[in-house]
Amino acid sequence: MALYLDIDIDYFVYPILKEAVSNQRPNLGRNYKLDDPNQLISIINDKAISLGEKRYLFTNHMQSHLRWWLNGKTNNTVIHIDAHSDLYGHNHPDLSKLKMLGCQNFLWHSIRESLVSEIYWVFPDNAVDLSKENLLKDMFTEKQLKNYYFMDNILNVELICILPGNHPKTILYHLLKAEDLPIFDKTVEITTVATSPEFIPPMADSLVGIVGEWLKISSITIENILEQHKKMNL
Repeated sequence: MALYLDIDIDYFVYPILKEAVSNQRPNLGRNYKLDDPNQLISIINDKAISLGEKRYLFTNHMQSHLRWWLNGKTNNTVIHIDAHSDLYGHNHPDLSKLKMLGCQNFLWHSIRESLVSEIYWVFPDNAVDLSKENLLKDMFTEKQLKNYYFMDNILNVELICILPGNHPKTILYHLLKAEDLPIFDKTVEITTVATSPEFIPPMADSLVGIVGEWLKISSITIENILEQHKKMNL
């Protein structure tokens, strides 16, 4: 079992876009606010989360699934820092017939293939109200929920999943803000960062360079990704 750190650049952008159009940048007419990635980086350091050597930067978030699959380890823990849960489009425990892999459901696929057994969904401040009575019922069905409780500002959930071959498995799922992450005192084996250009306006492209430099991603890779952003429709 390993620890994976998975970040989406849209975590730093407000307002949060609920849906996107393929190969289309968001509406330039909206007023966007960008958070400073260095604040998150500082929290990650405070939580004793160290970056390992495997670090990847790409545009489509479902590539995180590919990197985990290629790593060949099972039952890993993922710190998923994202404006979206990426557990969409599936409403029953049986994971044998998931919809096609995409950025919206790659975590379901990762669970089905036993790549992941525990997820910390770190959402932006004020993005999710953990005190909302029907929060989990809006995200999952009753058949998917085994147990849940709130403690230390974290909503802890046990998700019921049935893997191919009719194998039952309980997935530990935690909803929280970055500041409420526990102390891990561990080195991340794989760090993945998705730029998700369909969910961030062009003004947020500056964030790619900041996060890329923190990861020590080559300037050539960062430039290539930003060039892909520029080629998309506005």
